[in-house]
Amino acid sequence: MSRTSRRAFAASSGGGRRVVVALGIAVLALIALAAVASAAGVEKTTVTLGETPSTPDPSCPDLPCQAVGSVTGFQVSTDQNHNPFLVRTDGTIKSWTLTLAQPTNSQRSFFNGFFGTPPEARLAILRVVPGTNPPRYNLRRQGAVKVLSPYLGQTVKFGASLKVEKGDIIGVTVPTWAPMFSQELSTGNVWRASREAGACTNSTDIRQGRPQEVPGKRATYGCKYSTARLLYTATLVADH
Repeated sequence: MSRTSRRAFAASSGGGRRVVVALGIAVLALIALAAVASAAGVEKTTVTLGETPSTPDPSCPDLPCQAVGSVTGFQVSTDQNHNPFLVRTDGTIKSWTLTLAQPTNSQRSFFNGFFGTPPEARLAILRVVPGTNPPRYNLRRQGAVKVLSPYLGQTVKFGASLKVEKGDIIGVTVPTWAPMFSQELSTGNVWRASREAGACTNSTDIRQGRPQEVPGKRATYGCKYSTARLLYTATLVADH
């Protein structure tokens, strides 16, 4: 082979490598574009549990002014649906809201003296214990306590990051008191509270009640209240 032929062969080989490299880069680019398109096509499902077309007004400052206190509770039904806080798919609670009344100074003083101060609330992730009657619920996990004093008279939204599984119930724990309560509604509005059966209406029993705040522990939810609603929602982002 002549020197000229060898030079021609070497030039040809180098050009081939460049073509192969260019093709490889193009293929990688196509794979990357396909991955981006695939990721964009998979949208997370977001559901706001407890949301209804309209929210009833909280009871205060009108009379009788009522708030919930020293309890963990959840809404069993509204006019629109049953089990509005039942988790139907695995996911994460990313945020939650409370619609809070603006009690008068004298009303706030009463609640502070009766339940403690300041007004507070936190999310509770519950799971019913099968075969219990009255039902008992296990506290699976809970959110941070939020002080509500700066938000009275508003609908406030809090961030969260609480994993949930299908079958969980999203409730609200009130260590002291919270004016997140609407009353004198239709009989389709029912909520359940972490109180022993028979200790549902007496003021002393209610005052001495205890919210459920120890994850992994169980509590009896023996009190069921109709014509009333706890004014909260929870936004769930599904895992798939």
